[in-house]
Amino acid sequence: MTWRLLEDMPDRTEWLQYDEGTDTSVVKTTWKNVENIIELNKATQGKDAGITPDDDNPGWHHVARIPVYLIERWLREEGLDVFNRNHGPALMRKLDDPEYRFLRVNTGQIGIRKKMA
Repeated sequence: MTWRLLEDMPDRTEWLQYDEGTDTSVVKTTWKNVENIIELNKATQGKDAGITPDDDNPGWHHVARIPVYLIERWLREEGLDVFNRNHGPALMRKLDDPEYRFLRVNTGQIGIRKKMA
């Protein structure tokens, strides 16, 4: 089985793989344009950005936008699954790293948790 190019666009490339033995198809999307997300993050960055009063979700606020490309790369290269609750501390360390500062919307440090009294 080989991957065949379906479509190559500025923001993503789509590939198709077909297995005749099992009669199954797989479509894989590779995201490559992350500049729009980075620019949106830069435009909204600030200490209180992403914090909105919400009666349904008290204490929740938006801290980052992570392009799908990076989510896939971190999982593939580092085993960091941003959707796995157990990987939360590693994700927070990565988002607090100055290298990834433009993924952040809220510029406060998130890796330190305060204990509630």
